Amino acid sequence: MKYSVCILAAGKGSRTHLSYNKVFYKIDGKTILEHSLELFLKDNECAQIIVTCSQEEKEIMEQYIEDPRIQVIIGGATRQDSVYEALQAVQNPYVFIHDGARPFLKTEQIEQLKETLKTEQACLLMIPCTDTVKIVENGYVVSTLDRNVLYNAQTPQCFLTSLIKSCHDQAKKEKKLATDDAQLVEWYSNIPVKVVIGDGSNKKITVPSDLE
Repeated sequence: MKYSVCILAAGKGSRTHLSYNKVFYKIDGKTILEHSLELFLKDNECAQIIVTCSQEEKEIMEQYIEDPRIQVIIGGATRQDSVYEALQAVQNPYVFIHDGARPFLKTEQIEQLKETLKTEQACLLMIPCTDTVKIVENGYVVSTLDRNVLYNAQTPQCFLTSLIKSCHDQAKKEKKLATDDAQLVEWYSNIPVKVVIGDGSNKKITVPSDLE
């Protein structure tokens, strides 16, 4: 199955307290970006890799690009805008959308997602929520949610390209922002989003402790 992947690396990641884009931070001798690219570069079925970045970092980003499958494009003002721009360049029937700041993805997770796409039009990695989650208003607990039905979303999130492009188009027309791409499918289609159980190690680098 040939697919494209959009790697989102246009954010600043200010919550890590770094003075530069966190995707350039090195872990075990490689940048976070290089780790995030690595598994897809090793997959012969990955036919295209689109990396989004800011205008001022385009030349720096291109220094890490050696494989002809990779192209660097300028992202948008928001994550959703960046995905929209990346989708315009997608050339394959299926697309993976992955955070550039998730460098710990595993090969078996990619394989599970590809297998799921043989029968589904939308799927994503998720892990069961282990903490108790409460709704709070004005500093007081209002209610406690049922942990048994709560999951934390990860990336990659994977779609039939025509489906996710259509959903992004509709969201752009309505100027409506989602928290992730799967939510757009929930809003703008009747296509079910299949859950693929992920791994807690597939964390997104967000705060300083994630860099340790």
